[in-house]
Amino acid sequence: MIIAAHRTECARHPELFEQMYQLRAKSFAERRGWTVNVSNGQEVDVFDDLNPLYIMSVSPSGKLVASLRLLQTTGPHMLSDVFPETMTGSPLIRHPLIWESSRFCVDTEEALNQRGRTVHMYTVEILLGMLETARDNAIINVVSVYDLLVERILRRVGCPFDRLGEPFEYDGLKTVAGLSQPPAEAVKSIRAKSKIGHDIFSANHETEEV
Repeated sequence: MIIAAHRTECARHPELFEQMYQLRAKSFAERRGWTVNVSNGQEVDVFDDLNPLYIMSVSPSGKLVASLRLLQTTGPHMLSDVFPETMTGSPLIRHPLIWESSRFCVDTEEALNQRGRTVHMYTVEILLGMLETARDNAIINVVSVYDLLVERILRRVGCPFDRLGEPFEYDGLKTVAGLSQPPAEAVKSIRAKSKIGHDIFSANHETEEV
């Protein structure tokens, strides 16, 4: 199940937000060795202060299993402020109908604990949540910065991003910027490949503009 919530809605889902920030610390600092700020076991950065929209995949038992963050590109975002080198000299993206996705992570241990579910299924679900949210808000593309491992995962699940520049190394990882297909087309492709026909959002989900 997918839950979408802004930072200002943290009080509605306090446990999920806490789990999300903890998962980010575990995924990025502990497991991958990124240079990120971790405080009290949680990874939170300056972009979280901009009231982004979080997409959270929740297991049947109510545990957070995967998450990512969506932010408009008209203001500060990671591609422009942290990873501009990945554009290889091209103009930075500033567009009201292009969102940036960042902080994508999956709790592989928790996913494996869920009977009948797999890491692949939760990965597909969180990406569908991102793209369907973008589609329902008339967004034309999603841009993201990721390392080459994540790029392979995206392609494997049928969610290709076109590179916007050459790979650039950060923290010892080759990193690229990518632009998604139009969300409506990407949703159809992923659903067809994964044979997912049901509504992935919680019953009380209401799409809101960022």
